[in-house]
Amino acid sequence: MGRIVQCSNLVSAMAFNECISAQNGYAREKTVMKTVIVSTLVMVCCTQYAIAKEVFRVEQIARYLTKENPYVYTAIGKQYIDEARAQASMGAFDSKLSSYMDNKEYPLSDGRYLDVTLAKPIENGTELLVGYRKAEGIQEYNNIKTGDEGEYRIGVKVPIFSILNDMSYRKYTVESASLGAVQSKFEAQNNIRNLYSSVIVSYYTLLYYHEIFKLEKALLQKAEKRYAFTRSRVSSGDLPEVALLDAKQQILQRKQRVLSTQNSYHNAFRILLKYLNISQNQFDAHYQLPSLSLLKKNRIVLQSAIDEALEKRSDLRALEYKRAKLNLQGDYNALSQYPDVSISAYGVQDIRYGSGTKVGLNFDFPLERTGYEGRKVEIQRGIAQVEEEQNKLKLELKTNLTNLLYSLEVLNENIKNSQEEIGLVEELERVENKKYEVGSSNLFEVNQREMFTLQAQQKQLEYYLNILLIQQDIKREMGELLTL
Repeated sequence: MGRIVQCSNLVSAMAFNECISAQNGYAREKTVMKTVIVSTLVMVCCTQYAIAKEVFRVEQIARYLTKENPYVYTAIGKQYIDEARAQASMGAFDSKLSSYMDNKEYPLSDGRYLDVTLAKPIENGTELLVGYRKAEGIQEYNNIKTGDEGEYRIGVKVPIFSILNDMSYRKYTVESASLGAVQSKFEAQNNIRNLYSSVIVSYYTLLYYHEIFKLEKALLQKAEKRYAFTRSRVSSGDLPEVALLDAKQQILQRKQRVLSTQNSYHNAFRILLKYLNISQNQFDAHYQLPSLSLLKKNRIVLQSAIDEALEKRSDLRALEYKRAKLNLQGDYNALSQYPDVSISAYGVQDIRYGSGTKVGLNFDFPLERTGYEGRKVEIQRGIAQVEEEQNKLKLELKTNLTNLLYSLEVLNENIKNSQEEIGLVEELERVENKKYEVGSSNLFEVNQREMFTLQAQQKQLEYYLNILLIQQDIKREMGELLTL
């Protein structure tokens, strides 16, 4: 707007000078036409300059919170890692081709052995085998004998208690990784929820200091204007020289206030730019800051807010999947209390001698169950811990929403009172300035009135800021999410 005002003043000055220089009617008409054209061009340029700058509102923040933003990626990066880990865990069911070849020539014996086997693990620890093998001569580690052309075989290995409990190491690995990936997804959403809230808070804080900075500059301008008035009164002998010193002191004090506020304003700006991952020049080239204003008021019913929060809060959902992982660990640990019993059955087809079968029983019984009992207690304690974390979160959620909604009502009442207070102190300031101009007041009283006005205005801005922050806190507590 300042640029447009300057352009308008420039146009007015040009029109005035051109009109004064005209000597006759024709020249005046020509000059007026020229002035209109120039004025139009200048105003178009100024308007384009103003339009090019977009007002940076809350909605624009989401443009910069993308996966390319380091703050965003560090908040959600673990989700991608755990998703890849879940994909990798599926490798537990990959088919495996193995080959073994042995060729020996000892002084008193010789032998050759070839085995090519394809193994395919399936659910619950069961494993299917299909392969070809050929054994000649005396074998060193087995007594297998085949015809000259070898034999084909097919078999299956079945773990009994894994089947009965619908659980195996491979199934546990895959399901645990899958649950971990979902848990990480909700943890990432919770991180984004908190990150987005932090960015919004930094944005509102910036707008607050922007308004405070303008108030401090306006206060300085009042002191500078009064200094000029005081100097003229001192020159005319209506005021002593010391009045000029007092006026100068006020200017110096207010300059210090401006610089201090400017520092806070710039610091707040840099914090926001840090989150947006852009430079000051990039921001200034595209945006201008709006005034600090309140959001649209929406009536919020406490119980409805609590119900929505319990449904949407991603940290609560993450804890649900953390508990599901612990339950899965409990199911897998339960296998440790049973013997490791597996049945193996193989069928062979020798190319020369015909078919045959082999059935085997593997039995491994634990005499002590210390590991099982200890792990069982550990998992139970972990589940209890998760349950208490859930209860604590729900309790904090309800308490926070109750306090925030109450504080919001109080601040809305304070806004009404502060508006009335500002009207009063501004009127008192105006009266005090009039008294000073006629010599019935002094700089000290005028300064006090102006400071009271500033304090009332700052207090109202603090109310505005706190209302915005509370509204954002309510959204955060209710589980507001940013869609990436």
